[in-house]
Amino acid sequence: MSEKLPHDELVNRLREHPSPDLLWKQYELHLDLFKHYLELALRFNIFYYAVTGAVLSFYFSNTANLGVPRQLLLVFPVVMSLGFGGFFIYAASLVKVTREEIMALGEALGFLTFPEIRVLAVLLRLSGGMFTIVALCIIAFICHAK
Repeated sequence: MSEKLPHDELVNRLREHPSPDLLWKQYELHLDLFKHYLELALRFNIFYYAVTGAVLSFYFSNTANLGVPRQLLLVFPVVMSLGFGGFFIYAASLVKVTREEIMALGEALGFLTFPEIRVLAVLLRLSGGMFTIVALCIIAFICHAK
């Protein structure tokens, strides 16, 4: 079942499935996961900007000697930004598979329209891009501050 099937063949296989109730549960599961992933992406954004803002605020408002170079305070936001940025961009590429599955399930159930889950991919790409831009800006600031 791990082989990639063309869309029409997948729809035909799902139509031949003996239990429409199982198809409906699978469809519901995909939509619930979509909602959960969308909420999780928004929460990650809130967490990211809260933490990054707090670290940057501390960096710019505290000029006391900390015993280590002050630029080391900015390493955590850079690593977090690049990690989240890469993860979000990678996750956006996986949305296509789920979208195809939802469309195939919807067609097998006789639906004429489907929820558009590419919204999640757009949010993930935008967030990943913004995380990466913030990391590059912090790196540029560190290099310029020396």
